[in-house]
Amino acid sequence: MASVVVYARGLRRIDFAFGPRERRRTVRLGRVSAKTADAWKAKIESLLADRLARKPHEPEVAKWLAELDEKMLARLRAAGLAEGVGASDITLGAFLDRAFAAMTVKPASVTVYGHVRRCLETHFGPARALRTIKPEHADGWKAWLVAHEGLAPATVARRVKTGRMLFRRAVRWKLIGENPFEGIRAGCQGNEARKVFIPRDVVERAIAEAPDAEWRCIIALSRYGGLRTPSEHFGLRWGDIDWDRGTIRVTCPKLERFEGKAVRVVPLFPELRGHLLALFEQAEPGSEYVIARHRLGCSNLRTQFERILARAGITPWPRLFHNLRASRETELMREYDLATVCKWIGNSPEVAAKHYASSVDLNADFRRAAGLPEKAQQKAQQSAAENECQPMTAKTGDYLETLENKGKVNDGQSVPLAVTAADWRRRDSNPRPSHCERDALPAELRPRCRTEPVPVDPGAGPIVTPRCPPGMGSTGTLPAHAGTSSGERRGRGSNSK
Repeated sequence: MASVVVYARGLRRIDFAFGPRERRRTVRLGRVSAKTADAWKAKIESLLADRLARKPHEPEVAKWLAELDEKMLARLRAAGLAEGVGASDITLGAFLDRAFAAMTVKPASVTVYGHVRRCLETHFGPARALRTIKPEHADGWKAWLVAHEGLAPATVARRVKTGRMLFRRAVRWKLIGENPFEGIRAGCQGNEARKVFIPRDVVERAIAEAPDAEWRCIIALSRYGGLRTPSEHFGLRWGDIDWDRGTIRVTCPKLERFEGKAVRVVPLFPELRGHLLALFEQAEPGSEYVIARHRLGCSNLRTQFERILARAGITPWPRLFHNLRASRETELMREYDLATVCKWIGNSPEVAAKHYASSVDLNADFRRAAGLPEKAQQKAQQSAAENECQPMTAKTGDYLETLENKGKVNDGQSVPLAVTAADWRRRDSNPRPSHCERDALPAELRPRCRTEPVPVDPGAGPIVTPRCPPGMGSTGTLPAHAGTSSGERRGRGSNSK
């Protein structure tokens, strides 16, 4: 199954294969004696037998593996012989030490990964053998994050993904055979409840309460420039601002490891120019950085910003600086195309849609998309309609002062004076006219109230209490037969028949 090969002036190696048709693998021993090489051959054959039989190693073999140095153990792992073997000697804490030492990320990312490390060591213990952490234990860790730590779903998703990344490295280093975090559904890292659009009037109130010009620029660069806080603020130099061309050259430490993403050019928006000019006039001669005083010894700007909001009487919103930047991108996306805005802000369209874009006024946008008038326009139309109808609903005295012809109901239509009270009484079922319609009639033709006496006409029939003038609708017109007697109307009816 295995054989010792001597090559290159006394160097020895062991060649083996996992099966008859498998490729040959090699474990280089270096310049060792033949006796040592034979001992290695015997141990490797034991490892192969245990692998084929899928059984644990004998205590003697396990002890021999535990006493190997890291160099030779790494050679066995590279040959596929130490999968799950050397892991019994490495603990979770030792693995995390090695993993964090090998990281080449920003300090802020190390801080975020440090929270995941703290949760792993708190739940499993730093002395826990790495190979004993199974998929069911990883599921329990995720549930523990919710129950014990009380984290939001987006934070839980982020920490599960970080834990998966760490254990994926352990698999690649051959410390464990499989990743226990594979297959766990982390969830969505976006949180719509923490997306808030910050209006301009709120920002201006905060800028007015800022203690100095630097703080006014910090707020303005976040809200109107869309810069990341604090990395892009602290990296901004006066030489990056081209006042004539209206551009700002922004250095992006977060994306500098990606080709073409280390620097972007942002327009010098009119909202920024005034604050930057005011700070430039106050800057000391030879100053290099725009934010000079607050960049030294104080990178936590959140606490001071909360004090500024408190002085302005503003309730702090979630993700203070991120929502300022997201609000600016949302504004720009309503005026410019998405590709251009993403180049200015420094993110991708996918990230912008998922973590930045928000609704400014959903109801107003909906009404505009449906072709409906906006609320302000609708109120103006209602006010205009009410003003046009005001003479019809005004008090009697007010209307009579503006009525040009009291003998007219409508322009060009005179009120006939030959209508008798009996004609009014017969048309009792009509709706009551408005005040202007009633007061436009002569006094003898106006309908009386229930308490007013009605003169009795012997030939008119039974008396019915009138409620409104007969035959008058909303336009105030009178019936065509007004001014004729009942006998004449009966005669016309017989002739028509």
